[in-house]
Formats: sequence, structure tokens, C-alpha cells
Amino acid sequence: MTALVIFLVSYLGIAMGRIPGLAVDRVGIAILGAIAMVVFGGVSPQEAVRCIDFPTLCLLYGLMIISAQLRLGGFYTAAAEKILGFSDRPRLFLLVSMFVSALLSALLANDIICFAMAPILAYSLKRAGLNPVPFLLGLAVSSNIGSASTLIGNPQNMLIGQMGHL
Repeated sequence: MTALVIFLVSYLGIAMGRIPGLAVDRVGIAILGAIAMVVFGGVSPQEAVRCIDFPTLCLLYGLMIISAQLRLGGFYTAAAEKILGFSDRPRLFLLVSMFVSALLSALLANDIICFAMAPILAYSLKRAGLNPVPFLLGLAVSSNIGSASTLIGNPQNMLIGQMGHL
């Protein structure tokens, strides 16, 4: 029963983005939930460690490092600026931005692309006088499409690839 309560509180906290009275984000809630499960006996420490897929975790970490270097090197800003050359033709701009985000999401995890490109696109589109909402939706959709096309595009694909020895 305790494990169910911990799960429900953690799940609701993650869904809401916070737990009232705590100053932690979704990641913090997930970590606190995992710790509570071990502390209150819902899962043994050995089971908790066995649940971690270290090769996938290392791959995600490596992709985050690569993405951070690309961001620090100005790659995402440069890509967004190139795409902005099409902002005078919004439909073509949407097509090009979706193609670029799908391509990058196939090579890096889609979360990374959305986190890196969304603020740049939103700022640039506002500056160009265009409504950013359709373009940000296009970014989200196309990055999901691109990520589904490769084993490294998203964590689920990585886990499937690991388990299937692909």
C-alpha cells in the first residue's frame, strides 16, 4: 500500500510539474519518489539498481554532452538563423524548419532538439512578426517524426535497440 501511495504522489507531482510546498521540478520529484520507494521498502536497493539500464543512460548522457557542445559552439543558433532566411515565405519556412528539426532529431534525441531550438525559433519568429505557435507545433511534430526513424532518436528506441540487440 505504501508503494502505491508513493507512486501516486510521484506520478501526480510529475504530471502537475510540482508538489505544493516543495521547491523541486519533475526530475527532483522522480528522484525523491525513487528514494522513497527504496527507503519505505517498495523496492530493494538491489532491484532499484537492476532497473537502471546503464548503456542507455550512458548513450543519453553522451548525446547531451554533444548537444551542449553544439549549443555552446553556436550550432543551433546558426541553424535557426539559416532557416530564418525563409521567414518572408511562412509556408516554406515551416517546411524547412520541420525538415531540419526532423533531421537533427534523427541524429540526436528529439528532446534535445526541442529544448535547443524552441527558444531560438520563438524569439526569432516574434522578431520577424510571425505567430510562433504553428512553427513550434511543427517543431514538436517533426522532431517526433525524425526521432522515430532511428535507434538514437529517443530513449524508447534506445531501450528497444538495447533489448533487441540491434
